[in-house]
Parts: sequence; C-alpha cells; structure tokens
Amino acid sequence: MGFLDRFRQKRPPGPELDLLILAKLRGRGADLTKPRHIVFFSYFADEAAARSAAAAVEPAGYEVTVAAPGEDVREWAVRAETTRVVDESNVAAFRAQFERVAAEHGGEYDGWEAAAEP
Repeated sequence: MGFLDRFRQKRPPGPELDLLILAKLRGRGADLTKPRHIVFFSYFADEAAARSAAAAVEPAGYEVTVAAPGEDVREWAVRAETTRVVDESNVAAFRAQFERVAAEHGGEYDGWEAAAEP
C-alpha cells in the first residue's frame, strides 16, 4: 500500500484493511513478533500543513520525509518510517495516531506498508 493505492479500486475500511495487511504479511511468512520496517503515508494540501504534521510525528522516533506534489500525486506527501513490531495488539494505535495527526493538520492518512522480513 502506498501513494499509488489512492488511484486504484476502493479499499476496505481502515481497521479491516489493517487486519488484511497483517494477514498478507503472515501469508508471506512474516513473524509478526519481530520488529520490521514500517512506512506510514499521509497527504496534505500544502507544504506548511505537511511539515507541521511531520514535526508532530518525528519526536515519536519516526524518520519523516516530506515530498512536494508531482505528476501522479497532487498533494504534499508525508512518509513516516520506523522499525517496530506491528500486529493486532498495536495496529489500531498506529492508525489512531496517524489519523489524529492528519486530521489536526487538515490532511488525510492513507495507510501503511511493512516489510515481510525484519
């Protein structure tokens, strides 16, 4: 999942999608008890909002990048990366954190992806 998913067919609701991603990771042999590279995606109408949102998540230990709009994506993109365990016990908390930050800065949380191998 990522920025190109915004142009594909409709996805299931957020929590349902999170569980689907976890199931796909398990299907690829992922041991979800081990930390892995995770990327969270959010989009904002302007640079100030994107940078403000990035500054809000950085202190939590995320490596954050902000990208200007381009040909395929017409919004400012914020990509927050980390290496942590992600499973059913915490995926809802990740979603809540990024949805809250996006809403507070007038943006939209688009989801996450994770490496199958740590």
